[in-house]
Amino acid sequence: MYTALCILLGYLLGSIPFALVIGKVFYKTDVRQFGSGNLGGSNTGRVLGSKAG
Repeated sequence: MYTALCILLGYLLGSIPFALVIGKVFYKTDVRQFGSGNLGGSNTGRVLGSKAG
């Protein structure tokens, strides 16, 4: 039961786009509108800086 709960929790946490959340909450910027348009860490780093990336 514990294993199934951990798998489900990991799946749910992995589906949250943290690059978008960090950009909107802390920088008031939608990372998808700048750079390559992807939510990846490298685009986030380019648009918002290395600390956010």
